[in-house]
Amino acid sequence: MAERDPLIGAHFALDVDGVVSAFFKEASGFSNTSEVVTHQAVDAAGKSVVQKIPGDLTWDDLTLSRGITDDKALWDWRQKVIDGDVAGARANGSVIMYNQANEEVARFNFTNGWPSSWKGPDVSSEDQSVAVEEITIAHEGLTRVL
Repeated sequence: MAERDPLIGAHFALDVDGVVSAFFKEASGFSNTSEVVTHQAVDAAGKSVVQKIPGDLTWDDLTLSRGITDDKALWDWRQKVIDGDVAGARANGSVIMYNQANEEVARFNFTNGWPSSWKGPDVSSEDQSVAVEEITIAHEGLTRVL
């Protein structure tokens, strides 16, 4: 088996049901955890036996950040939640990782995602850095398909 180089993520894209589409400079939260449940019993010989079995599965929220633009799609998506339309905000989507040649190298699909927070840029007329917005997406499952 040939050894493969680690992936270098040059940029990330978000696609939400084909409605919200944006590129990002940072993405995090690609993780899940199973609660560890300890079960203690006694076997037929009277010896104590400890088993560790998986309990509830939880998914971390996805957080993406990018330079803010005049595109309000993320703002409008978050506004649905603020207005109480969580069902309307829930959507399936993907976070897509591209390499430096702009080739798709990884795709993570999430289920029933909705924007749990949006953070706008911290701005100062004395600062020459890019104004950044951040979106956090709560979801009910993440699968890697590529």
